[in-house]
Amino acid sequence: MFAVIDCGTTNTTIFILSDDSELIAQGTKKIGVRDTSITGSRQALKNGVEQLYFMILKEHGIDNTKIKFAIASGMITSEIGLIEIPHLVAPCGLKELSDHIEVVKDPKVLDIGVPIYFIRGVRNNYGEDATAHKIRQVDFMRGEEVQCMGILEELKPQLPVNIVVLSSHTKLIHMDKEGKIRSCLTTMSGQIFEALKTATNVGKSIVDCQGGEEAGGYSFEEIVAIAKDCAENAGFIRTMLMPRFMQVLLKTNSEERTLFVDAAIAVDDMKAFMDFNNQGYKTSKYILFGHRLRCKLYTYLIKQYLGSDVEVESIYDEQAIADMTIKGVIITAKNILKHYKPEKGRN
Repeated sequence: MFAVIDCGTTNTTIFILSDDSELIAQGTKKIGVRDTSITGSRQALKNGVEQLYFMILKEHGIDNTKIKFAIASGMITSEIGLIEIPHLVAPCGLKELSDHIEVVKDPKVLDIGVPIYFIRGVRNNYGEDATAHKIRQVDFMRGEEVQCMGILEELKPQLPVNIVVLSSHTKLIHMDKEGKIRSCLTTMSGQIFEALKTATNVGKSIVDCQGGEEAGGYSFEEIVAIAKDCAENAGFIRTMLMPRFMQVLLKTNSEERTLFVDAAIAVDDMKAFMDFNNQGYKTSKYILFGHRLRCKLYTYLIKQYLGSDVEVESIYDEQAIADMTIKGVIITAKNILKHYKPEKGRN
């Protein structure tokens, strides 16, 4: 058996798989690199990942000595993760990911009794001597590279294709004709929504009021069109204040106001989509994965901004998304095992 550790900004998920790559157990804990940022120490993240790992083993009656190794990907390899490992430089595919793993056997990094195979993230190729003048070409990923490998393996899309991750960020990833990550572009969409909801006075206007309000009777298309008009003509920052006016002065409910905010953020994201196209990463197909409503919203806007003939496929089932990560790790693991030598581990 082996373990798969998927560490993100807010949550960490661990999967236990058999030698035949069958899923045996899994669990998730609200612990991520955000905790390192808040506390200024990696200890909370280290403790949280270790606790989750042993909890899963205990709950499923799995002997720790049966686990041969663990594969870790995501923000765990960032400067606020458990160990900082430099990015690979695009273009980067399955071979590059497998050939450049970092094997660590140091309990000070993660004490779970097995060697950890850390998969590196990927950054854009913006040249050796780039300055801030090239900032629009500068971007990176940690974790999504594995999901991309899973998507290519599972869906086998016609290439090139743009993959769009809709989570705490919006991340566009261009997969070239050879199935390699060529470039990516990221926005703070999900984090902006969360900050608006939890750290501003607009938050009370977009929380669920449990049916205590009368709806304004707007359709999905109407709300999106209104948000689009406001974001494009009144400015994004002013548009983010408008849910307060909609709640206090107009007849709307929280569902309509939440859609308005989601739509305004998505409209602003479309500038990034068009910038990605202008950088040379235009494709006729997009694959979205994330929350169902966000997939619907971005599909609708992609058709408006990039053309009605653009093909859009969505993956929004939570287990299906998790399966893409597992699938990506499995095919990466098969390549890793061809090269792994224990003496290469960082002690």
